[in-house]
Amino acid sequence: MSATLPSDPTIPVNSQRKTSRRQWSVQGGPRGLLQRMRSQLAEDGCPESQLVMGRTLLQQLDSNQETADEDARLAVFWLTQASLQGNKEATELLENCLNNNIGICDHNYRDIRECLEMDLQEKLARGAAHLLFSRLSDGNDFISSSSLSNKVHNLVKGVEEEDKLSDDHQQEKSEDCNNLEEKYGGERFAEDHLISASVFYCQGHVPPLHRYITPAPSSAESHLVNTFMLPVRLIVEIYSSCVNFLGVNLTNFFLRLFSLANPVSSFVMVLILSYLILLMGTGQTSTVLPGIVSCISLFVMILSTAHMLLLRRHFDAFHTWSVVFSYYCPELDVDKIENKFKTRCWKPYAALIIAIFFYLGSVPLTSSKFIIYYLPALYLCSALTLFLVPERLNLWQFVSLAVHLSAVTPSVYNTINHWVLPFVKETGLELAFTLHQIHLWENVKLNLGIASMFHMIWCLCCGIVLLKYGIVFFMPHLVSLMWCHLSVLATQMVTDGDNLLTPIATWCVLVILPFATPLVLTVAPGLIFASLCLKLGYDLYIATLILVTGIALTWMLRQFWPSFTIVYKVVLMGVILISVLQPNLMLKLPTQKTSRLMWESYKNTCWPTKNTNAASVHRCLPLQGTLVNWQGTVTQVEIVNVQNIPQSILGVLPEFVENPLKCYIGIKSRPCHSNKLSLDEREHCHVLQNALGANACTLENWNEYTFEINIAMTSSSWKFGSGTSLIKIIADDVFREFALGLHLSDEVDFIGALDKNIGSQNPSLILSSIKCINCKSKLSSLSKHTLQFQRDLWVAPTFIFNFLMGPVLTI
Repeated sequence: MSATLPSDPTIPVNSQRKTSRRQWSVQGGPRGLLQRMRSQLAEDGCPESQLVMGRTLLQQLDSNQETADEDARLAVFWLTQASLQGNKEATELLENCLNNNIGICDHNYRDIRECLEMDLQEKLARGAAHLLFSRLSDGNDFISSSSLSNKVHNLVKGVEEEDKLSDDHQQEKSEDCNNLEEKYGGERFAEDHLISASVFYCQGHVPPLHRYITPAPSSAESHLVNTFMLPVRLIVEIYSSCVNFLGVNLTNFFLRLFSLANPVSSFVMVLILSYLILLMGTGQTSTVLPGIVSCISLFVMILSTAHMLLLRRHFDAFHTWSVVFSYYCPELDVDKIENKFKTRCWKPYAALIIAIFFYLGSVPLTSSKFIIYYLPALYLCSALTLFLVPERLNLWQFVSLAVHLSAVTPSVYNTINHWVLPFVKETGLELAFTLHQIHLWENVKLNLGIASMFHMIWCLCCGIVLLKYGIVFFMPHLVSLMWCHLSVLATQMVTDGDNLLTPIATWCVLVILPFATPLVLTVAPGLIFASLCLKLGYDLYIATLILVTGIALTWMLRQFWPSFTIVYKVVLMGVILISVLQPNLMLKLPTQKTSRLMWESYKNTCWPTKNTNAASVHRCLPLQGTLVNWQGTVTQVEIVNVQNIPQSILGVLPEFVENPLKCYIGIKSRPCHSNKLSLDEREHCHVLQNALGANACTLENWNEYTFEINIAMTSSSWKFGSGTSLIKIIADDVFREFALGLHLSDEVDFIGALDKNIGSQNPSLILSSIKCINCKSKLSSLSKHTLQFQRDLWVAPTFIFNFLMGPVLTI
């Protein structure tokens, strides 16, 4: 930015280029010669000469009243140019001129205000950019990207070249350079481009000019070395491609996807999710949901880590410009400017921390076999964040990692105890290596032992590093610790070495298979969901509808949204492999352990007598929620509740809207003349058609029943006398086919949790599993895997607390 002199309208606005400005000179002797040299140096951009010119003009204002206004404006112009290059004295004189209205006019007021408000570091960077351009341009108006790249590489390497080489050296270098394009080719940049790069740099951004900086040429190596380095170069290339894909392409895809969010699309998504929940049922949804949350949270963690790796590469580019600008301006505070860049990089760290909390909350509710599949990704991210995310590697980082892993890995500190305890026996130090627990509050315990000792040492070291270097320097190390800790937790779930073969094979095929299976990418989504529906017990009509819908939707997305393919192909292949190798991985939680409480023991202890009703309830109430495995005889089966969510929703709609929707998602009345129907079924069909109409549609396929099964329990011996007692079993819609197929006097074996009326007559149980011992109809055994929310609601926060505060404080 510059001031335009009103006395010379031919002066251009851009003052950074060479111009033919009116030179201020005085003829006469050596003094005039010196002033002409000062004027020429000022025109060439020398800040000291510009300061001298402006200061001299200000001092001579009183002696020359005729040209005082013009000289004052010219003095302000030179002071502005010197101040823009970081000259503090020029800035003070310019501020004084503004305060006293010396040389200020409508042409230069805005430029002066912007110059005074500009940060000193930006001024210094502008001056460094001017010097860099002067050294490279050799009096020309442009420089080439090749010469700029060579200069940058030499400065980064620490090679301080002379401004002008000798003619002999120039000739030798010219003869050695066979490719003139590498020396003089590329884009052409004016001084304004370098000034713009310095402004971006001072704001904490990598200058856009950096993408024209070509990589440093590699030194000539022998064919043998190149052969051995080929795998390394291939790994580096794959790593760069993956980081760019995750950190740029995939992130931009999701940002564009989120930008499409509006009230209409949000409403449609809510309807789709509600439909899926209704289709699967709340029981299966609650079972699958923790696994889905863990997958999504791990995916967000990997994306955040890719962003950190990408920002680390950007910081290397940013540091390159720090070296360049600080070489030409040693007064530039590069540490302060680099901190600006680092403080702008907080978003991936915040996203990672939030995703870790969701991941930790879902881990205790997810099958351990499913978590084992994350191990390759956890190990890879741990290694990458340890070696590539920090700005520099120090010894204390490895010491901190070793101490922290020793504190959170039971096998490590148990081994240390085993070796150390024999040497410290009877010395008084064995207490420090023995585990002691102190109850602080409720279930919170203070653990004292070797693990707590390691953890306290780690906390002390981290506190010292945090106070000395700050949070910006410490955060990358904390990220690597988090990944390593998560890897340890997943490793502890491995009970057999064979458990690792399937995850490793899955990840290997996951990388190779998508490139050779474009057809599978179209058919597989619908096929997976259709198979899932059949597995969950839905009829073939719904499964076929989902298969066709999935294929059509995937084909449309691939045709009209090509970038969608790169998003879901890897995820899709992973789901396919998991479905084939372990199809019940997400749908089955580990079996719950039943207690050893037999019916005779329960009846002898908790069955009420005539005088001890309250006492028996009080004594046996702690058994609530206990899983028992008993046998009995069916005396009655009743439906105590019917829930139909679509019916309650459609009931509030107008009839002309309700009837088509009911026929679309419901079922139509079946013909009563079919030969497949029995006499009772035909009579029932005629009754319904007479009452509802021949073409009526119902939503009975959406009914969710709650059954009450009365079981007669027989005791062979009892202290109050033998006899038969009745208990109630509450079964939800999962057991519909089994409950409707039961007959009176059928003998069943069941597993359930004691629920209500414990200690009184007719206790009730929540059914978890049931099978026939002696039934009139052939019924397959059924089991239900549900999350016990009354107890498991606290599993997630407890696991997170133990992860963050353990092993010192645990719940």
